[in-house]
Amino acid sequence: MKRKILSLILSVLLCLSLAVSAYAAPDVNFVVDEFGNLADGELAELNELAAEIYDTRGIGIFFVFTTEEDLLAYDIDQLVGDMEDYYVMVENASSWYSFMGGKGETLDYETEMELRGIYDAAETYVGGVRDFLNATAEYFPVMEEEPEVDDSEAEDFLFDEADLLSDREEKDLREKLQTISKEYDAQIVIATIASMEDGDIDDFVEYLYDALDLGYGKHNDGILLLVSMDPREYRIHCRGMGSDAIGEGDLDAICEAVEAELSDDNYAEAFDVFAEKCAYYLDGHVNGFPFDFATNLVICLIIGLVVGVIGAFILKGQLKSVRKQAGANSYVKAGSMQINVHNDIYLYRDITRTKKESSSSSSDSGSSRKTGGGSF
Repeated sequence: MKRKILSLILSVLLCLSLAVSAYAAPDVNFVVDEFGNLADGELAELNELAAEIYDTRGIGIFFVFTTEEDLLAYDIDQLVGDMEDYYVMVENASSWYSFMGGKGETLDYETEMELRGIYDAAETYVGGVRDFLNATAEYFPVMEEEPEVDDSEAEDFLFDEADLLSDREEKDLREKLQTISKEYDAQIVIATIASMEDGDIDDFVEYLYDALDLGYGKHNDGILLLVSMDPREYRIHCRGMGSDAIGEGDLDAICEAVEAELSDDNYAEAFDVFAEKCAYYLDGHVNGFPFDFATNLVICLIIGLVVGVIGAFILKGQLKSVRKQAGANSYVKAGSMQINVHNDIYLYRDITRTKKESSSSSSDSGSSRKTGGGSF
């Protein structure tokens, strides 16, 4: 079962590493000619231009010459496929009609008429469609190129086999986990699985940590959050410096915060809270925790009170004008009393017992790992 779950996680990572840009041109025909108005070379040129517009501006611009008499009946879904942002101009022998979706809906009627006029003004079909594509593209800004993520490095921080996050959430979370991990030299990792398949999550979280070779340095410094959707359980496993930085009470606090978000199916928020909490405790371990004014004020007041009480007792002792006497000799006139017999009678006794230390003793092995978690 463990191998099966691990293989699923690694399969997801392989798919991510092979994925192309979110706006790579899909396998669609942007320009369709059912009339034969365009030569094959012209049709290929126009489709290449439209694909380039889609890659750079994130909008699919289509131009269709159709023999369909009822333009409203044209199968637009088959044309655009899964594309969400598009603008389609469909023309038959007598009229034209436009379809739009997503960003394409920002074009108003006046703009459409202007674009139609640009097409009509051209002397050739190929020129008209080319001018239409270029003019329409100008209404959609060029997208900023996103920096490429080094998948070989990013894969080590997030394994979303249960598919709980969107592509954008995965990208942002990977960057955050990587930044925290590099800053404190402790690898912070999140893994999700769809099902434990009757396996024990406590055993599996340690197995997964070892199987993925997580952690930095000779002590495998790091923290792993594992979330299972069936059953709905999670575990946080700490090793090395990760375990040293996060005490039992700290681990309980992290679990409580993460569990609150998981219970409401706020997975991105839960993972973000986990990352922030790890960064907080690691920073406190490495650089010291920030000054807590309220807590330290109470401590200072208590210390001041104790010192004040001790000082008061010292001063009180100095004000005594009568000293305690061990006998009554000072109250007897010298030579006025003669005692021939005396005995010492002990009224009390003090007994002191000392524990004999055993020759053998046990000591804590100082294990540098701990695990916490629960259900949600």
